[in-house]
Amino acid sequence: MTEKEKLGEEFKRLRENIPSKEYKGKPMSQQELADHNTGVTKHLIGTIERGEANPTLEKILYLAKSLNIKTISILNVDINVEKFIKEIGKE
Repeated sequence: MTEKEKLGEEFKRLRENIPSKEYKGKPMSQQELADHNTGVTKHLIGTIERGEANPTLEKILYLAKSLNIKTISILNVDINVEKFIKEIGKE
């Protein structure tokens, strides 16, 4: 398994742990995640989950926000997701 595939599997696991608001008893779909996410498409989510994409830091943080992740650690630096998105002026 490649490193991109590991990242994709983790995003998929996190997404599937969020209940769908549209389909009772099912996990959140890629489309639902995209619909609640500025600048992230269903296609991008699919390519990330399959380990085919190289998402930018900005896209990763948008996905983290939609997955209710408050802080992520990259290169031993903790990044506050909400603060980052506000700083780039996208919210």
